[in-house]
Amino acid sequence: MSPPTPDDVVARLREGAHTIPDVRFDASAVLATARRALHRRRRRQTLAGLVTASLIALTVTSPVRLPGVGTLTMPGSQQVRTLLGFENATATPPAPPGLDLSELFNLFNTEPPSPETMAREVAGLQTHVLPVLKEIQPTWYEDAPCQILEYPRGTFSDNGTCGGRPGERPFDAVARADLNRILDAVDRSGVPTNELINARYAPDGTVESAGFLRAENGWEWNYAYLYSPNEQPRTWESGLGPVTITPIGTTNWWFEKSPDD
Repeated sequence: MSPPTPDDVVARLREGAHTIPDVRFDASAVLATARRALHRRRRRQTLAGLVTASLIALTVTSPVRLPGVGTLTMPGSQQVRTLLGFENATATPPAPPGLDLSELFNLFNTEPPSPETMAREVAGLQTHVLPVLKEIQPTWYEDAPCQILEYPRGTFSDNGTCGGRPGERPFDAVARADLNRILDAVDRSGVPTNELINARYAPDGTVESAGFLRAENGWEWNYAYLYSPNEQPRTWESGLGPVTITPIGTTNWWFEKSPDD
């Protein structure tokens, strides 16, 4: 009996190999998750800057009145104010008026909007924003320190790279004007949103679905308004747990609550 050839060995190994199942990726879900992660990173960077600025302000304006807590004095604040010339080193000035930090505390608010607020805000989006989306047809925009717009003309950003998309380039005059039209419509709606996600359009330009990430989130949750007149948006699961999607009254809008991962 002749010894096995290399081809015989390979054939036997293939016969005994385990079948590896095909792995399928949901490209839209992966893209949506990546965009949310990018947005959260930018939001945290902005929050870190606000906290740093608040600590500096606290040092300069101390003592500060904290709502529901009392008056807080930053250690070394008097020396800093004296060094900056805000106080006379030999005088004992009266305590400055308290500084209300309620706006800073709102950054940590994790409560969803009330049903009345939801109804009012989606009505504003329906009236002011959807008609502009129909004309411009953006699939994604973000109003952040680096603004981004993705639509039929291409993907544009402030520096041409911060969106991380193939073919991305800096804003030209037309793209900038189109983004400003969208942002003006959002301002008129009165809704605290700074990002559009996963927008789809019918051949005639009608908005088939769109998501608006609500800017007033907390550390624990992300909130979004989803427009989907023909079907319930699909549920998905984040790295920290399931995402809940509930209808907003009898409108074509849904409220999405997802863990902040």
